Amino acid sequence: MKIQLTPKTHPSTPAAFLQRAENLGLLSWALDLNGMPSDDPIASAPIALWLSSKRIRSLFTERATLWAAMDSFEQEEILPGMWIFPYIELHRNRRTGYRVLIGFTDKILASEWLENPEDPNQLQAAALRQLLKEHIFSKQAHAAQTYEMFDWAMSDLRKQDKFDETIDGFSDQLGNAYETITALHDLGMSMSSINDVDGFINRTIEHVVETLEYEWAGCLINEQHPIGQMLDLSLIQAGTQTLPKEDINFVIDRVLTEVPAAFADRTKIYSAGDHIELLSPQMLVHPIEKNGESFGYIVVGGKRGEDPQVSSHETKMLDAVAGILSAFLINAAMFHEQHQTFVGTVKAMSSAIDAKDRYTQGHSERVAMVSAMIAAQLGQSEEAVELIRISGLVHDVGKIGVPESVLCKPGRLTDEEFALIKLHPTIGYDILKDIPSLSSILPGVLHHHEKWDGSGYPGGLVGENIPLMARIMAIADTFDAMSSNRAYRTGMPREKVLAEIERCAGTQFDPDLVPHFMALDLSRYDEMVKHHAAQSVFKKSA
Repeated sequence: MKIQLTPKTHPSTPAAFLQRAENLGLLSWALDLNGMPSDDPIASAPIALWLSSKRIRSLFTERATLWAAMDSFEQEEILPGMWIFPYIELHRNRRTGYRVLIGFTDKILASEWLENPEDPNQLQAAALRQLLKEHIFSKQAHAAQTYEMFDWAMSDLRKQDKFDETIDGFSDQLGNAYETITALHDLGMSMSSINDVDGFINRTIEHVVETLEYEWAGCLINEQHPIGQMLDLSLIQAGTQTLPKEDINFVIDRVLTEVPAAFADRTKIYSAGDHIELLSPQMLVHPIEKNGESFGYIVVGGKRGEDPQVSSHETKMLDAVAGILSAFLINAAMFHEQHQTFVGTVKAMSSAIDAKDRYTQGHSERVAMVSAMIAAQLGQSEEAVELIRISGLVHDVGKIGVPESVLCKPGRLTDEEFALIKLHPTIGYDILKDIPSLSSILPGVLHHHEKWDGSGYPGGLVGENIPLMARIMAIADTFDAMSSNRAYRTGMPREKVLAEIERCAGTQFDPDLVPHFMALDLSRYDEMVKHHAAQSVFKKSA
């Protein structure tokens, strides 16, 4: 959940101060350090127009030259009957300009300064005098007391503003702390998604962009490192925009080859320069480490908000996120290695099975691939697709318990021999059932010869009582068996195979699955058949 913090602005001159001045009949004008107006005077239009005239403005620019060398001011009668009360405008303790209150005594009504030599319009001068009467002090001596009173008010209000700013700062810190804790909690909760490494990294840097309010964040992983070899991309990015390839190369080159402009804790700070406006003014780079060795970096740039400077909140957040990423990626790499070892063992097992019969070279791999393609076509999750693929690899493991004389018999099998063949799903189930990591694939191994109408084996299951995994594998297994050369017959043409599968929908196969199979692009299957055929020729020649 993102807390929407209201943007904080702390003007140097409190609004309450200006309201009090207005209530007492004083005018207000904001000037820059050179005495030039930075805004229109807070006054009625005729008075504002008069104050903005060149003659009056020149008086303020002259005073600004003097104020530049002064730390404190006093009230001043800038011309007969016109009093000014100047105050320094500050931003982050730096002088940025002046706020001038303006009041009048009755002497102003007779002043020649109300006349405009360039436009001697008596009606305008008379109207201006009439308006100025509303801003006349009762006595000239009140000017000093007025300035002293406003000096007190300004001091009190600025103290109050400082107090409010401190409270706002604490509120922001609490909000930031809550955002950080929430982000880290969310990341911790999603660390179980060990199979979705790219997705976890993407969610992580999205949290960084949102929580720290940066325009862009990226996770750069060394693609030569074993962890990097698990990823689809060496740089995963998130933010308001994505960087094109040339900008990505710029970021990678700067992070890997250039000396940072500064450090904040363990975070390196680089100037974004003019090359990538999105990342200006600076990029923060934090290492992702294993045993003190960096194998990646979190990079953020384009800080939003009032303060462009790096805060300790940001560097601590990056440090915590990098720690979570490191732990996740190390665990993911270990899981990936174990999974690869497991899959390699399963493949070796399936190859050993296929090796018993030269006519079934690569059969298990092809059934695994087609089964996975059907599952993906159905919209199954990546995890479910992978389980079906592994089940396909070992679906015939039970043939280890069938005599080779039966498996490789060139002629028609006797009833006794076929009964031995029909034992292989149960034998395979018994071989694998005590391996905990294979429990999820057992339904495919045991039931891939069941038929939709209940005439299959070993359980004679009917319809949807057959596990979905087994119903999918039944189509893939039959398709490859009909397409391949066997000891007792040659493979059937593709058109005839597909026609036979369609014909058997509702009897042998799940009628809802057959259309999904028919929609497959089988070019990958054909390439695999060629590959296995080449392997078979090589083995014969050897």
